[in-house]
Amino acid sequence: MHGLCNRALHCFLRLRLGEAGWNAVARQAGAPAGGFEAFGQYDDALTARMLVAAGAHSGLDRETLLEDLGTWLVSDPCCEAIRRLLRFGGADFAGFVFALEDLPDRARLAVPDLVLPDLSVVPVEGGVRLVVGAGLDGFAAVVAGLVRAMADDYGTLVVLTALPDAVELRLVEADFAEGRRFALAG
Repeated sequence: MHGLCNRALHCFLRLRLGEAGWNAVARQAGAPAGGFEAFGQYDDALTARMLVAAGAHSGLDRETLLEDLGTWLVSDPCCEAIRRLLRFGGADFAGFVFALEDLPDRARLAVPDLVLPDLSVVPVEGGVRLVVGAGLDGFAAVVAGLVRAMADDYGTLVVLTALPDAVELRLVEADFAEGRRFALAG
């Protein structure tokens, strides 16, 4: 697992569970209590153990934790760079969704050794299905949280259904609320 992924999970869990909660998770999972090197590589089994330990500590299932992680990656001020990377995908929510197919390549422009699963947007009756390719176990749940938060960011009302390897979206109202401010210049 890329260090940025584990580092994000560490920061999220520390915020969600508190310092003592994170320390308990780190001890149980065998993770470094002080965090992860951003550009290091870690065994995937360590990440899996952290999620199991976090689930036991919080009472939340793995998919809920990962979906909440995806939401946090967009909505927390410390992750503004990720939000900006995603907002460059489209002027409106529909444009953003279709541009998600390019997300793995855009991420590699910023971090060349970060490999994200392929994303494919497939039209289905009443909406689209965002299919998440193999590569990172649980990434579909992260994408579900990320897309849910981005819908709020754009002020769009969608019905979202998280599936094990996909996210189904049905647009209810494009201009449901005022979206968060965004400017290309930052």
